[in-house]
Amino acid sequence: METKRNALLLSTDTLPNYWLDLIFSIAKSCWFDGIDLAIRKGFDAWDEEYVQKLSLQHEIPVYVIQTSAKLNQKELDKALDLCQATNADTICINAPKITDFKAYDFISWNLKSYKENNPDIHFTIINPKDSKLFALPIPEYRFSNIIDIVKNYDSYIWLDISNIDTDSFENEFTRKIDDYAPYISVIYLSDKTKNWRWHLIPWEWNLDLIQFLKSLKKSWYNRPISIKIDFKPTELANKEKLRKQLKKIKSFYDKYLINANNDEESENDLEENNDE
Repeated sequence: METKRNALLLSTDTLPNYWLDLIFSIAKSCWFDGIDLAIRKGFDAWDEEYVQKLSLQHEIPVYVIQTSAKLNQKELDKALDLCQATNADTICINAPKITDFKAYDFISWNLKSYKENNPDIHFTIINPKDSKLFALPIPEYRFSNIIDIVKNYDSYIWLDISNIDTDSFENEFTRKIDDYAPYISVIYLSDKTKNWRWHLIPWEWNLDLIQFLKSLKKSWYNRPISIKIDFKPTELANKEKLRKQLKKIKSFYDKYLINANNDEESENDLEENNDE
């Protein structure tokens, strides 16, 4: 599968407890380009024939297979089977807890050989909560040092914006995105509050995502962007309102990245988004 430049993906994590068939349907109806498939929740995602059937039926490709933070050989081999069935070119790994020596050892000892045996796959690690560019004194998760992920593990970064401290995001990634773009395989686009509520609707909270998208537009980054939003249960229960929100996110993305230009743009659309 040829990767569409800056394809916008819907993460299945956005719709917890939804049937996989319904998630594919919603992604298609809300104009997303593809699916970011998390296989750590729901064993229907482990059935490569079923996932392939859904992709063909709804005419929406799977770009990414996302594994759990407790990764082992069985799960990683299954992710490769799913890549083969769907033509997905990226496997992303959630960082294990600092106390999870088993998962950490598996990743650190085996990632290199998996990369060598599967040269067409982008193996990537998601930066965990409280990530910084440099080491934390007492990190909660492995792979908290983003530079270390690239240098010592020869892995791509799955850049979860919500998980980076605000200073690093605004002073490093936004201003120096050209330097980091070659090492990023996918970006999670979502907002957060100052008191660390993660994965919120992009235009509502603390991060300057408009400027980030404009900087991204000028960079060499051409890989996918995934939408992972922590909707409230009441929002998940109202499918029509949920679809409306997802379509607004798609429109926001198109406005400031896909269709963006170098002129100053009006903020009217954001005001309309907040009227809901």
